[in-house]
Amino acid sequence: MAVTRLAPDAVSSAVAVREVTTIADFDAMQTDWNRLVDQLEVPGPFQTWEWNRAWWNHFGEGRSLLILEFVKAGRVIGIAPFFRRRLGTPALGLSMLLPLGWEGNGLANGLTEQWELIFPAEDRMALLETLAGWLQTHPWSTVLIPGFAELDPLPEWITRRIAYRGKGVVFDYRRVPAGWEALVASLNKSMRDNVRYYPRLMQRRGLPYVFEVAATPAEISATLPLLFNLHRERAEAAMRIAHDDYFDHPNRRAFIREVAPRLAELGQVRIGIIRVANEPIAIQMWLEKGDTMFLYYSGFLPSWRAHSVALLATIGAFQDAMRRGIRQIEFLAGGGHPKERWDTEQRVHSNIWLVRRPRMTRFLFNLPIHYRQLA
Repeated sequence: MAVTRLAPDAVSSAVAVREVTTIADFDAMQTDWNRLVDQLEVPGPFQTWEWNRAWWNHFGEGRSLLILEFVKAGRVIGIAPFFRRRLGTPALGLSMLLPLGWEGNGLANGLTEQWELIFPAEDRMALLETLAGWLQTHPWSTVLIPGFAELDPLPEWITRRIAYRGKGVVFDYRRVPAGWEALVASLNKSMRDNVRYYPRLMQRRGLPYVFEVAATPAEISATLPLLFNLHRERAEAAMRIAHDDYFDHPNRRAFIREVAPRLAELGQVRIGIIRVANEPIAIQMWLEKGDTMFLYYSGFLPSWRAHSVALLATIGAFQDAMRRGIRQIEFLAGGGHPKERWDTEQRVHSNIWLVRRPRMTRFLFNLPIHYRQLA
């Protein structure tokens, strides 16, 4: 990991840190927050104020807001969206600073697949130096900093306190041309054949299908129960590739029910449904921001898997998005053949755990699994 040495005193004198600990102050951040998200390398709905504010409504119990707002010359230039979580007794326990999106209870960052400090590239190192300065003068035991690439530079003070760097998570993505046929022509032969074969197979077998899209807040809300059901159907089926039911938690479903219509008001979420004779057999949810789509959760009836209906739903989502000007597809966290077959490129991000004192490393990672999962 690269280490960059700057002059912390000079940086900290130019950038002030404001601690946001109340809901009212969190609500007041919306405009500045979303302005900064638009300056990130890959701006996405996961990073927006709307996503994080709704997330706090459903996952904030037992935790304390501690969002850090970085201000230079009266202008907000960065946000570290943390909260504090305490484990154990005040005297002997851990004081953990964790990013919004971290669900804990063994679920890590859960539904928030795109996860990073809101530090635009222009001021990133100055912001990291200022964060390091703040950490030096405030109480904490451990800090989780999300979303770093392997060669991302870090201040020396932070580097010396890294206790653990998480396993790198692959994010597949690709640019796409303006037209669907041009995209198909650019694919490898195997995928090109699949994309053409399975829609024709449905027609040959007398199973014409339609792809309908929910986009308005009301349509999205009405379609979410179907998404939850088909997602569960796929997870419960015995298939060669096992799938988890990511909505098998009441607070996750409640969160999606709140945030999805809010994103729909901004034109940032759509859900596509494959229907045969009006029966819904497959579903695909995706998010959008700017010219980028983020392929999100899906599901299908296992009895239709021989027809590759999940692929049909993905094709429908891509076609709908590309017709409206989408030029980049983000496949989100986790690599593998289902994503790589679209001839993707990859970026790898990992999370880093800091400890205040080196001797805490052994203590932290020898905690019983019960306590580590609670974090």
